[in-house]
Amino acid sequence: MEKQILDKNQWHSIRTNLNNNYDYSDDWKNIIDLFRTRIENYYLSPINRVKVPGILKGEGFTIMTIQCALIEMFATFKSGQIHNYRKNGNSPSFEYKLADHCFIKFLQTEKIFENHFYRYTTAGVKILNDPFKAKDFYSSVRCGLMHEARTKGNWVINAKRLYNGNEHIFLTEDNGTIRVDRNILSRLLNEYLDNYLLELSAETQIGNNLRRLFARKLDHLYDIVPDSNNYDWWQDY
Repeated sequence: MEKQILDKNQWHSIRTNLNNNYDYSDDWKNIIDLFRTRIENYYLSPINRVKVPGILKGEGFTIMTIQCALIEMFATFKSGQIHNYRKNGNSPSFEYKLADHCFIKFLQTEKIFENHFYRYTTAGVKILNDPFKAKDFYSSVRCGLMHEARTKGNWVINAKRLYNGNEHIFLTEDNGTIRVDRNILSRLLNEYLDNYLLELSAETQIGNNLRRLFARKLDHLYDIVPDSNNYDWWQDY
């Protein structure tokens, strides 16, 4: 029976065929579909199981911790960046040492975060950190949860019992308290995944480049040693 989630053996068996061959194909479609199932089964479905309708008894910390891990993962897959806490001057440019390097940039560039961590004026000028600072979300929510199992400062995690289904603003401020609606953020992260996989499947030059970065991340995901001499996606350009 064919496995439904992308694993190391599957990637090993097909990666040579995809090397320097980024035009969209049945092989790429298969890998991308399996990757989607991996994210859904390992992250999105568990969030939904924790998010029991009508309970609202502390599960927000667990959900938001998973969401922050997803944000960093989404950011690095799209950019092809690899975490290396030993990064130095001789390291390739696609490596990063501190998570804020990719996490904050992702919050300030992706469409789902518009009117949260950036906005556009009527003249089309992009204003960063308005209405909320991306760095504050990173330090008070992401780092607070990851390192201390709490949010810090005036940031709290909330959810409602009922939604109309089209809410897109997950950050609000009330008397100095910044409230993060983890249910709306879940919907936005699902929306991001759908859009990213559409971009990843596009028969365009942008799609080709995203697939190259995606392949590098899959190598890293499965602990395959970088090999820039034989695999194009490890070349630093």
